Amino acid sequence: DMDPQAAANAAWAFATLGLMPGAEARAALEAAVVRVGPDMNPQNVSTTLWSVLSLAATRAVPLPACYPSLWQAACGFEERSFNRVEISMLFHAYLIHTELVGGVARGEVTFPPWIMHQAREAWTCQARDDVTVSSAVKEIASI
Repeated sequence: DMDPQAAANAAWAFATLGLMPGAEARAALEAAVVRVGPDMNPQNVSTTLWSVLSLAATRAVPLPACYPSLWQAACGFEERSFNRVEISMLFHAYLIHTELVGGVARGEVTFPPWIMHQAREAWTCQARDDVTVSSAVKEIASI
């Protein structure tokens, strides 16, 4: 059985490698996320959200049925619960949702009330200052 960290890491591995998980792997991962979701910490939530949205945007992997509950979990945390990397990842997930895949989201999605302020600022600073981000991301961050 996967714990919250293992589920987040598995999702992150697929997304980072750009691999579309097979139907069986996707079903098993979604079942694990549903089971451990209530025990996820801010790092697990931000990593899992970024991962499922990255796969949806780049590999047309359907968003899992538990997708709205992941955002609900993010809403359950205060902004200060996330470190700078986690909050940047969460805002990146928000951007992917709103700009690329929002229309295919299953169910109603609620975002944390602080996402457009503190999270946006953290993401913008990271995108501007990080030498490993693409020039397109730097351009978006400068807007």
